[in-house]
Amino acid sequence: MQLRTLRYFQELAHSSSLRKASERLHVAPSAISRQIEQLEHYFGVALLERGPRGISLTIEGEFLAERVEFMLREFDQVRTLIADRHKLEVGSVSVYASEGVVSGLLAPVLAEFARHYPKIRFNIVIASAQRTLEALCSGEADIGLGFYLPKRADVEVHAHCELWHRVLVSPHHAFSQRESVTLADLVDQPLAIPDSAFGVRQALDRVAKASGITLNPSFTTCSLETQKALARQGAALLILPQFALDETGCEDGLHAVTITDPDLRQIRVELCVYRYRPTSIAVRKCLDMLQTAMARYASAVHPEAEAAPSP
Repeated sequence: MQLRTLRYFQELAHSSSLRKASERLHVAPSAISRQIEQLEHYFGVALLERGPRGISLTIEGEFLAERVEFMLREFDQVRTLIADRHKLEVGSVSVYASEGVVSGLLAPVLAEFARHYPKIRFNIVIASAQRTLEALCSGEADIGLGFYLPKRADVEVHAHCELWHRVLVSPHHAFSQRESVTLADLVDQPLAIPDSAFGVRQALDRVAKASGITLNPSFTTCSLETQKALARQGAALLILPQFALDETGCEDGLHAVTITDPDLRQIRVELCVYRYRPTSIAVRKCLDMLQTAMARYASAVHPEAEAAPSP
């Protein structure tokens, strides 16, 4: 069996269409069909069902698709590790991250990385804390970066730092004239916050419940850009960590106000890897650069803080 056969099957399983798989692979449909027939002959079972709505996987096909995903990821990781024996010229790094760390932390680090190592390829996925952990454990992600990541024994916290939370408001909002607010001040305000799959929402709900406060957000969206757009229009307030703010404490024309509630004032940012998977040179270099940047940002927010390595 050839590796090419498995890649054809993987693409066909993803697209559920022979035509789409052909376009993405730049291979004739007949060539893909022949490879799938060989695969079915090898296993002695039907892997696909063809119907008026396209191609679907049989139960055996679904089982094989899961294993093929794992096998091909492992193969790509081995390829990267072999390339490491030469120099940092080829390879890939997959990063799953919270959207709030992208503009202030992740993007600047990856831009610097690309200037030094232009042949390294990155796959960047914006995800919730839970989805980031799942991706680390499944091998989809080499690096996880986010807020309030749940604890798992098989996920190692490579580094972490503490940052400040801020409420962002339009310059025309009454809160823009204040130096600080409390969570109680936000009860009657139109909030734009993510759903409960995200750590920041879980933290807000937890502190609100402990304080006997009920939050009724006007907008529930996982898109940070949507939250910002609503705030710029004066339709909502949002809550962001210091990473998402520029050096003046403002972002996209919004005004940043400190939250004084002790349990919300600080937010923990964690840089994670899967404990039982070897890391390539490219991944290790990226981890080092992210840790350095986290230390720099944390010390700028409050000098006593730093990006601490995991014990």
